[in-house]
Amino acid sequence: MRQSKQCLAKCYVIAFEKRGTVADATITPPTLNFLNKLVATFGIGVENVNSSVNLISSSSTSIRLASTIQDPVFQKMKEQFTQDFDFSSPSSKRLQNLIDKLKKWIYLLQNKTKALAKSILIEDKCRFLSNFSQHTAEIELPGEFLLPKHAHYYVKISRFMPRVDIVHKHNTAARRLHIRGHNGKIYPYLIVNDCYIGDARREERVLQLLRMLNHYLGKQKETSSRFLHITVPRVVAVSPQLRLVEDNPASLSLLEIYKEECGGSDPDAPIARYYERLEEIQASAIQPSHHVLKELFRDIQNKYAPKTMLKEWALRTFSSTTDFWTFRKMMTLQLSLACFVEYVFHLTRLNPDMMYLHKDSGLINISYYKFDNEDITGEMDRSVKFRLTPNLIEFISNIGVKGPMTASGIAAARCLVQPGFKIKTILRTILRDEIMYRQKNHGDRSEGEVSNKQLFELEGKLAIDGVNNAVNAILQRLQSLSQFEGTDSKMATLIAVCSNEDNLCRMDPAWHPWL
Repeated sequence: MRQSKQCLAKCYVIAFEKRGTVADATITPPTLNFLNKLVATFGIGVENVNSSVNLISSSSTSIRLASTIQDPVFQKMKEQFTQDFDFSSPSSKRLQNLIDKLKKWIYLLQNKTKALAKSILIEDKCRFLSNFSQHTAEIELPGEFLLPKHAHYYVKISRFMPRVDIVHKHNTAARRLHIRGHNGKIYPYLIVNDCYIGDARREERVLQLLRMLNHYLGKQKETSSRFLHITVPRVVAVSPQLRLVEDNPASLSLLEIYKEECGGSDPDAPIARYYERLEEIQASAIQPSHHVLKELFRDIQNKYAPKTMLKEWALRTFSSTTDFWTFRKMMTLQLSLACFVEYVFHLTRLNPDMMYLHKDSGLINISYYKFDNEDITGEMDRSVKFRLTPNLIEFISNIGVKGPMTASGIAAARCLVQPGFKIKTILRTILRDEIMYRQKNHGDRSEGEVSNKQLFELEGKLAIDGVNNAVNAILQRLQSLSQFEGTDSKMATLIAVCSNEDNLCRMDPAWHPWL
């Protein structure tokens, strides 16, 4: 199911790139290759075949896979899956047909997973962790050393709670482990399989940068009094395949809220409607005008995602006026910081399934935030620089947008341009790894033309120039955000641009610009 969702996301990217010819759009060779692998490894998993440390080698996994493969129901499903994704005919490679098939299979697999167990006992799966105590070993909680603090404040693991929940989060089926600290508090962690994310370390770089920025945000009066503190979950890599992610059971993504409000209807219906309408217009041999896109945007809002949806969900969730006001105030500040870091550091586009709202506190944490690899040195080429959609504006209210949200962005920028905080040094350290990763994966290496020494010197010079350009661009954006005259500021201008329907209607429908 996870791999099918991943493939569907790739297809949506291709669909938006080829929106000029919706009827003739076909799947690209890399995605076709991924789908063929998915068909060949149905029920085993692409990562179990391709991973450097083959998971099938473990006896328990081999036994489980062998019993699954012999199951007649599974065999029938595999046959149907293979038939549906048979690319022998030319029409089978048509993109919209493929998207419909993937959506059908995701729906089927979701119903299958709902019938599975929701929790397991830790003693059945791992007797060692079940019997673990402080007498066994004195070990700190995962992620305790990500930021230095006084030795007395490190929390040690007292024991592991007996029940492990199986939850669907971060587009995968994760195990939620509850750890009791020696201070008596219970800390939930997700055990996430990250085999299918080839660049998981890139996210950890961004998280470490945000943690270091929090240190400075807490030092300034203007940011500290507003409680401007970026919510950064602890993420600890256990192996190349697994990592532990700090979790909050009371958190749910913006997309999950949308699915709740949809009821039983298809959450991807607005995306399907978008491409159907484009196909209808293109059938008349004309391209949709800006006016048509705006009309389509409003039509989707009226039918599928009214701008009051998030507000109505919050009013039902928080019956007390005080709770609702507190949740909204905290969420406004957190959203301001999320928008701020996405624009300043050129992070990847904030999708609704990446944005997790904590119902018990109003905090927002973002999953899978990475530096945008396209261009982290120059200006963003997106018409919308960060996520500020009609639903979010309606919930926060115009007063919240023009007041706390704008002021928080300016205060954060003014804090980070302080010369004593040496932000430039931190950025150089973090971005050096990012630029070198980019060179390694996307660089144009010409080993045959130059010697190894010359190549090494060339790559070193390119890395230094890339880091310096990126750091200067980030500092320039920080400087522009920190300056204001009266009510005019760069933050207010960006908010006006990002919330404008003329810009939102041009965005990829998979980004859910109406949500």
